[in-house]
Amino acid sequence: MDEAAPPDMLDRIRALISNHADGALEAHDLRTRHAGRRTFIEFHLVVPGTMNVAEAHDICDRIEEALKNEIEDSTITIHVEPEMKAKQTGVLVL
Repeated sequence: MDEAAPPDMLDRIRALISNHADGALEAHDLRTRHAGRRTFIEFHLVVPGTMNVAEAHDICDRIEEALKNEIEDSTITIHVEPEMKAKQTGVLVL
């Protein structure tokens, strides 16, 4: 049965995102779930509208590597948004 990650793991995930997202402005809409041994992590990452794709990709690579090193059997999905198109959620990870 699928279930959300426990609170202690959510804290670790938030810290890892925050510590490896230099250059990004915000992370929001963090969602997690466990399915068997696999942990699925999904969130939106807001970057400056002037940032090029390569720079945004580098930030995502850093975050993914940190998460995969810390959270075994994880699958990470990051939705990159330019700041002028990002929704204002008020729930920040960074």
